[in-house]
Parts: sequence; structure tokens; C-alpha cells
Amino acid sequence: MTCRLAAPVIALVLALGLLAPSLRAQVGAPPVPATLSDLPAVPTAPATPLPLDARIRSGRLPNGLRYFLRQNGRPANRVSLRLAVDVGSLMEADDQRGLAHFLEHMAFNGSTHFKPGELVAVLESIGARFGPHVNASTSFDETIYMLDVPTDRDGYVDKGLLALRDFAGGASLTGDEIDKERGVVLEEWRGRLGASSRVTDQQLPLLFFGSKYADRLPIGLPDTLRTFPHERLREFYRTWYRADRMAVVVVGDLPLDESERLVKARFGDLPTPAGPAPAVSRAVPPHPATLVKMVTDSEAQRWSVSAVFKHTPESQGTVGAYRQSVVRALGEQMLNARLGEIAQRADAPFLGAGGGVSGLGRELALFELSAEVPAGKIGDGLDAIVREARRAQQFGFSEAEIDRARRAVLAGYERAYNERGSAESPSLAGELVRHFLQGEPAPGIAYEYALVRQALPGITSDQISAEMRRLIRDDSRVVLGVAPTPPAGTPAPTDETLRTALAAAFAAPVTPWTDALAGRELVTTKPAPGRVTNRRTVPEIGVTVLTLSNGVEVWLKPTDYKADQVVFSGYAFGGASLVPPADYQEANLAPVVVQLGGVGGLNAVDLDKVLAGRIASASPDIDTYTHG
Repeated sequence: MTCRLAAPVIALVLALGLLAPSLRAQVGAPPVPATLSDLPAVPTAPATPLPLDARIRSGRLPNGLRYFLRQNGRPANRVSLRLAVDVGSLMEADDQRGLAHFLEHMAFNGSTHFKPGELVAVLESIGARFGPHVNASTSFDETIYMLDVPTDRDGYVDKGLLALRDFAGGASLTGDEIDKERGVVLEEWRGRLGASSRVTDQQLPLLFFGSKYADRLPIGLPDTLRTFPHERLREFYRTWYRADRMAVVVVGDLPLDESERLVKARFGDLPTPAGPAPAVSRAVPPHPATLVKMVTDSEAQRWSVSAVFKHTPESQGTVGAYRQSVVRALGEQMLNARLGEIAQRADAPFLGAGGGVSGLGRELALFELSAEVPAGKIGDGLDAIVREARRAQQFGFSEAEIDRARRAVLAGYERAYNERGSAESPSLAGELVRHFLQGEPAPGIAYEYALVRQALPGITSDQISAEMRRLIRDDSRVVLGVAPTPPAGTPAPTDETLRTALAAAFAAPVTPWTDALAGRELVTTKPAPGRVTNRRTVPEIGVTVLTLSNGVEVWLKPTDYKADQVVFSGYAFGGASLVPPADYQEANLAPVVVQLGGVGGLNAVDLDKVLAGRIASASPDIDTYTHG
């Protein structure tokens, strides 16, 4: 490829997080994050419960309602309010399918303190727009109401909590408003009638095989939504919206004492439930047979395949459970690195692949291996991902792989720790909602970082292999394939296609993985340093401009958005406009070729290995009139 681009003076703009102290002093950057000496001491006994972050205040009102409060200044003058209700579509009776979600809609359509149609206008009048700051969601197990409101005006936070209080126990549910909302919810049901929903509707019965979940999609059934008696919705509300199944979360720019006072004032009068709620089984039973489903759809855009291994979720709340999650994270990291390396090969059986553990409902954990494959290669892709999982299962990982994975996992925690002061309130509120509803630990990033630093050195290949053997089980397996409907005369993949490929993958012998990276540095010959020949400031925008001895201008802009990040962008005028017409397409493709091909004598796979443990990236671009 012959593509030459002129290189006039290049301007660089930097957002400064962590920099050398001397440079930070020159540009007035924010202070260096706290050191590792600030990390708490963590216990080693596996059964030790994980604590709740000391910055969180939690409590329970006499009526059973829980609350979780945290003061946080990002963004300033705003607070994230959440009402988490431990109720979803799983609690519906057969003639109530869709009413948990319908009730979420009705919460905004009239209540004790807000007339029908009034609430959204009131919230918008205090700076909370529907969508970005006002929303709600319903799933199989839970319903969550979300408000983000200003704190710099008296009464605004109380107004938001009053709205949540009405959601919890003051919805009017008048017949007229219910009938008006039927069309809205039915339109939402119609809006999901695309390829994705048609595929999901065929897959979920296998994933939830033998459980109530399989018959309780939150969107519900159209016939039920059109015809349910008003009283059935009211009965669902009275039965399930109970103080002892709810929590209020307040995170934002508000003192804890004030948050607690407002929560007690607004929610203390909710009735105390009389007796326990009805029992509902969340169990997803195991099944000895492998369940298989190949779905073809005329609107499907890609060929894909997944092998899913079903498990009962493990406890998350102890030091031992957290350590085991780190073992699992290392295994996932290394398995995905291998799959990524295979995808780079010229004869790769898939375009991309990955694996990991996720949750589906409260009582179902999935270890899923999935791949996007070339057209017609469903069987080859399934065979490949299962064989790689079996390779990890039988032979584990090399010390070089484990070392890279340790560095990568540690780097992620280190960045989160360094940026702990820049966490946004909505994200922190979401964590506390999950803590209440799903038992997700919330000990704080300093505690988690300390735990990970303690655990990583002692994790061995044998422990990771044992975890892989646990995840890849012989029963409770589901294999799912998706493909476009093939042209007439072309045979479509079938369930038997998947069964045959799965059997071949488990029958074939596997050998240890070969990790062939030759140890070397990213830059073998260090560039000769230049010098600063001129310095000026642009005080209006807080920028320091340096002129280097090679003529390059460097614009330095300190920010406090991220404590552990430096962002570079460099550009010069020219771009594809300087390229001869015959080379125009080559110039446009050059950045992609560089990304896929690697740099400095390293291909893309080896480049990732050399950079393990470093959170860094760089990408070239060639636009019409600039390049950089």
C-alpha cells in the first residue's frame, strides 16, 4: 500500500488524571489518589461475612421497609431516589399475566397526592425529565422506580420521596385510568414483536425448563391485558406491594441525617403487613437431558450459537465466596483471551466468541459459551467453543496466562479504586438496589480491592481448572442456535445439527494450549527526548500550551472527571485529501488494518498479551482533511 500523508504541526489535547508530580504541578492537576496504605485490613477466614460500606447508612422502619442512604457529590446538587419492590411477574396468577408491569405504568396515573396526569408535570417542573431522570422497570422478580431530582431547592427531594411513597402504597387504580392504559401497554407488547422477541420466546422455555418463570414473561399476554377485571390489578397491588418487600435508596448531594429524616417522615405511615406474603417458588429444577433449540427467522441478522450450563446461584456474601468469584473471573479472562486469539486466525471457526457467568432470575445462574459464526458454520462454531472450554477444564492454564490475567484483573480494580471519588450517584444507587433485591455485596471498592490483592497471589491453575470443571457440567445443559431463514433449496440447520456438533465436541480428544509469545517490550528502542522551547497559558479555558523542539504544540487541560486517566488526541491537517485517487480506498482502510494487524512487530494477539495489566489503548484515524 502506498499512502503518504503530510505531517504539519500536530496539536495534542490531554485530559489529565494521574501524571508525574512535576507535570501535574505545572498544569495544576487534581491531587494524586490515596495510596495503598489507605486500604482496609481484610480477614482471611472464608466464612467471614462481607461488611456493608461504612459510608452507607441502612435501617428498617417498624413497618418492615428497609432504607439505604449514601451522601455523594457527583453530580452536584442532585440526588438519586429509588424504590425497590421485591415483586415481579413471577408473583402473578394465571389470570394476572402482565399485571406486575401494568401496575408499574399505573403508578404514574393517579395516586393519593397526585391527580391522573399530574405527576409527570410536577416532576418535570422540578427538573426531573421523564426518561433520563424518571423511569421504572419490571422483571421476573422485581420492580424498580427511579427518580433523579435536584437538591438545591427546598422541598424538591421531599416531593420526589412523596411520589415514591405513593408508588409504594397510594396508587389510585381507578377503572377509567386502567382502561386508558390498556392501549399503551398493548402497544408496548406489539413493539417487541420483532425477530429478537420471536427468538427469545422460543429459548426461554428451555432455559427456565420446569419452572414458573417459563410462563411469566413480564410483558404478559395480550388477551389478559385487554380483558382483566380492574379488581384483579388492585388485588395484585394489595397482596404484593407490602412494606416488608420494599426498600428506599437515597444517594446524592444530601446529608445523611436529612435523607433519613425525610425517608422516615414519608414512609413511616405505610401499613405494617398482616402475616407473611404468599409463598412463590423461584426454583428452576435441574434436568438430566440436554435441551436443544435451533431457531431460524427471516429477520435474523446473524448466525450464532450458545452452549449454556445451568447452575443454582452461590452465596455472594462471604470472603470465601468473593475469593471464588475472583477465581472464576480469572478463568473467564483467560478463556476469552484464547477465544479471541482463535478468532484472529485465518481459518477461525467463528467471527467472535466469549464465555462467562451471568444470572437469569433469582435462582438460575448460567455459564454460557457463545459464538457468532460465518453463514452455515453453526456446527463448527459450537464444536470449537466447547472444545476450548474442555481444554481449560482438563489442562488448566499456563503460568504466563495466569500472570497476565492476574495483572488485568488487578488493573481493573486498581482503576476503580483510584476513581472511587468520581463515582456517580445513579451508579451507586443501582448497586444498593441490587444489594437489597439480589444480595449483591456492597462493601466498598477499597475493601474489594484489598480482598482481590490478598486473593490473587494464591490462586493456582488447579483451582481455576476445578472451577471450570464445576461450570461445565454433564446435566442441565441447553444448546441454542439462531440463523436467518436460508434461501429456498438450501437446507436449514436443525436441532440435530446442534446435537451432532455437541457430541463431537465432547468426544474429541483435546491437547494443552500452546502459548507462543516470545517475551519482549512494546517499544524496544526508546525515542530520544526533546525539550520544551516555549510555554504559554490560555486562562479562559484552563489550558497550558507547550511548544516542543520538533515544533509540535501540546495543549494540557487538567480535569477531575477521572482520577486515573490521561486522554491523548493528536491530529494534523491533511488526511485522505492528500492521497492520490488510486490510493483513496487504501487510505480509508489503513486505520482498520493497523488495528487488526498490530504494531511494532507484534500482531494484535501478542500486543494484547504484552499490554496485559495496562489499561491503555490507541487508535489511528484518517479523515477527509485530518489524520491523527
